[in-house]
Amino acid sequence: MKRGLKLGFGIPLVLLGVFMTIAGIALVVLVGSDGSFTLPATPGTSSGHALVLEALDLSASLPSSGSFAATVGVTVRENDGNGDLFVGIGPAVEVARYLDRVQLDRILQVNWPGGMRTEAEPGTRQPKPPGTQPFWVAKAHGSPATLSWPVAAGDWTLVIMNASGASQVSVIASGSVTLPALGPISIVLLVVGLAVLTGGVLLTISGAKTPSARKGVPPPRPDAPRRGI
Repeated sequence: MKRGLKLGFGIPLVLLGVFMTIAGIALVVLVGSDGSFTLPATPGTSSGHALVLEALDLSASLPSSGSFAATVGVTVRENDGNGDLFVGIGPAVEVARYLDRVQLDRILQVNWPGGMRTEAEPGTRQPKPPGTQPFWVAKAHGSPATLSWPVAAGDWTLVIMNASGASQVSVIASGSVTLPALGPISIVLLVVGLAVLTGGVLLTISGAKTPSARKGVPPPRPDAPRRGI
C-alpha cells in the first residue's frame, strides 16, 4: 500500500479509535459490567408531608423485558432520626388525588453530583399513612427503605414520606437506573476501540516512514568510456 493511502486510512482510524476507546472507558466507569448507573446520595427536606417527583411520563414503546428493559432503584434513609420512611411509585392521577390539599415539596431538579431544587406547595389536609394506599406499583418502608421498579409505560410519580404520614420529611436519597445491555455494550465498544486504535497507529507509522534508497551498483554514466572486448 502506498504511503499516501496508509496515512489517509491510518489517521482517521486513530481518531476513531481514540473516540471509541474513551467512550468505552467512560461507559465502563459509569455503568460497570451490570449496566447500572448510580446517582450519588442527595439530601432532601420538606416541612410538609412529602417530597414528590413528577414527570415520569414513559413511552408505551419501552421494552418491558430483556436486556433493554430498565429497572429503577431508589433508596432513602432518615437524616434526622424521625423514624421509618416510605418511598413509592404510583400512577400520577392516583398520587395527585391522595396528596390533594396536602402540604408538600415538589422536586423540580436533581443535580449532579448531588443536591435537589424543590418548590413548596401549601396545604392543610393530613394524609393517611402512605403504606395503606392500594395504588402503588412499587413501594418500600423502613430506614433505609429500598425500592426496585421494572420500568413500565405510563405517567408515574415518585413519593417520599414519613411512614406515618407526618410532616417534616428529612432524608438522604440515592437512585440508580439499570439497563443490562449497557454492560456488554461498553465492553465491546472498549475492545473494538482499542483494536481500531492499534490498527490506525500501525498504518500511520508505516505510512510515515521515509522509504530507504535501494542498495546496488549504480548504472554507468553516459560519458564513461566503454571497455573494449
